[in-house]
Amino acid sequence: MKTIPRTALTTTLIAASALISSGTPPVKTPSLIPAVPVGVLSANQNVVQTGTNPVLTWNILYPSKVSDLVVVQPPGTLLLQSSMYVTVEMVGTSVTKTGTAPSTPIATEARVSLNGGSYEQLFYGTQADVKPAAPLYTKKVEPNNKIDFGGNYVENGVSGPFYTSNSANRQIVTLVNGDTPPTTFPLYQSSTLGNHLKPFLNGAGKVNIGPLSVLVLMELGQTNHNNRGFDLQDQVLLVTFSSKHPNNGNGNNLDGVDSSNPGKGHGGPNGMIDPSGGVDDEIKMVP
Repeated sequence: MKTIPRTALTTTLIAASALISSGTPPVKTPSLIPAVPVGVLSANQNVVQTGTNPVLTWNILYPSKVSDLVVVQPPGTLLLQSSMYVTVEMVGTSVTKTGTAPSTPIATEARVSLNGGSYEQLFYGTQADVKPAAPLYTKKVEPNNKIDFGGNYVENGVSGPFYTSNSANRQIVTLVNGDTPPTTFPLYQSSTLGNHLKPFLNGAGKVNIGPLSVLVLMELGQTNHNNRGFDLQDQVLLVTFSSKHPNNGNGNNLDGVDSSNPGKGHGGPNGMIDPSGGVDDEIKMVP
C-alpha cells in the first residue's frame, strides 16, 4: 500500500478548490460570524492507495453581512431577522448656534424605540459629551422586532422638532457599508464635513463600516433637502449586531473597570482603579 505524495495531494486540493469557485455550493453555517472566510477540508480516507480517488469535503463558513441579520426599511427602521444583540454607540453630534463667532455647540438628544414603543433616551449633550466606542444601549432582540431612532436639538432649554427614522421626511436615514449619504452634494468633499463622520466615509464618499453594522445619520436643524446645510451629520449613531452579548468580562461596564459589581470586576482588569468609582456603569445595559 502506498500513500499519495504531497505534490499529488496538493494537486487534488487545488482541483477541489476549483470546484468550489466554479459553483459547487459550500456548506454555510449562519450561526457563526467570522471576519474572513474560514473552513475545513476533510477526506473520507486517512491513507489513500494509488489509483483510488478520495472524496474531499469542504466546509466553508463565509462572513455574514448585515442583510443576513436585519432589513433596513427606508428611511431608517430596522427589522430584525433573527435573535441577536444590538449595540448602539454615539459617533458624534454637530449642531451649532448660527450667527455666533466662534460657533456655539447646541445639545442634541438621541432616542431609541423598540416595536413602536416609547422613545428611550440614549444620549443628551454636545460633542464634548461623546464617548467614542462606549455603548449607549445593548439589548437582545428577537426576529421581527423593529427598532427606530429619534433625535432633536435643545437650545436654551427648548427642544427643536423631534424626528424619527420611520418618518417620510427622511431627516433620519440608516445606511449600510457601501451606501452613499443621500445629500444633494458630495458630502465627503464638503468643507463642513465633521471630524466625527469623516472616518466613516471612504475616498469615494461611501459609508465605510463593518459588515455587521449600520450607520444612522440625522439632520436636526435643516428641513430643505436642497440646502447645503442639509448634511445629515447633526447626530450620528453606529449600530452593531452580534450573536453574543458584547460583555467585556467585567460586568459589562462601559469603562472596562468595575468595582460596582463585587465578585465580578474585582476593581477591574489587572487590579486597575475604577475611574467611575462606585458608580454602576451598567445602568443603560439592557439584558
